[in-house]
Amino acid sequence: MNAQAPTKTTRLDAFRMEVLPPEKRTELVSGMPPHVRPERFERNLVNAIMQTPEIMDLDPRLVFREVSKAAALGLYLDPQLGEAYLITSWNGKARRKEPQLRIGYRGLIKLGRQSGEISMIYAHEVCEQDFLDVDQGADKKLVHKPKLFTDRGAVIGYYAVVKYKDGDFDFEPLSIPQAHKIRDRSDGWKAFQDGKIKSTPWATDEDEMSKKTAIRRLAKRIPQSPELADALRIEDDAEHSEMRDITPPKPPAPPAPPKESAPVENTEPEHEGETIDHVADGIDADQPEDGSDDFDAQAFLDALEAELATAMSEEDVEDVWNARDALAVFDGDDSNQGKAIAMKTARLKAIGA
Repeated sequence: MNAQAPTKTTRLDAFRMEVLPPEKRTELVSGMPPHVRPERFERNLVNAIMQTPEIMDLDPRLVFREVSKAAALGLYLDPQLGEAYLITSWNGKARRKEPQLRIGYRGLIKLGRQSGEISMIYAHEVCEQDFLDVDQGADKKLVHKPKLFTDRGAVIGYYAVVKYKDGDFDFEPLSIPQAHKIRDRSDGWKAFQDGKIKSTPWATDEDEMSKKTAIRRLAKRIPQSPELADALRIEDDAEHSEMRDITPPKPPAPPAPPKESAPVENTEPEHEGETIDHVADGIDADQPEDGSDDFDAQAFLDALEAELATAMSEEDVEDVWNARDALAVFDGDDSNQGKAIAMKTARLKAIGA
């Protein structure tokens, strides 16, 4: 009888066991609300990691921290449900990537219903060709008749509605300018606009973010379960978190040209944001006569090496490399160019790229 070959443990399985070893799984399950099925929650977690594999590059203890928040709220991490998500953020203070829990608008709706006083809560978009009649006086009224089977035109706003079990209701309208005003205050959007991060939910899922914003504004007036209050606090913290900037600091200016170089006729910076302090020999009276400057090549290399050490994928390495632009900084300096290239090669080898 042939012995059965042992089953090979996949990277996903190994990471799942690091995040949820038996003792941690027991802790997670004990904090779940009664309606949450542990097996389904864990299955959804695995699916979420499969769809966002870069999570496996993170500290499993930090992943457990965020996963336990979702479990305590009773929200599944299934991306298809849209209740809650695990995303990867850059912690500038700790100089590392970390997981972060974000609550979807469907998650806020689910938690809103748990107060026991709400029968219905939802959000909807309004388009140019839709009929909308709103009365915000003593007899509040909202009538929305979308043109379902024709071109509805561009989205011009959103609203969130809550209906209570006693028959009362409330709503919160949100225009596009109002949504964008809130978006523009988001630290994540600011970082995206500045080119510091590659993406943000406001750029990839503006419709969902706008609906969530309308619900969050409405949620201030509805009876809140402890879980809904916690979810709103998580979202507020995330919107104004410093875990945003994944761009390394701007590299120092390259060394000034030697004194014998031909005068530079173009005094305009070649790239937006650059400043040219010494554009030609003799133009700046404060320029050192010996052509020396304050550029510290070793400090630059040390900073490059430290930032490369935080890169967990080939793409991360390229981001650091392109941001530092070592070849341009050390243009004409074969020795330091070689050192920089060796650092990049070593990091790629270390991460198995």
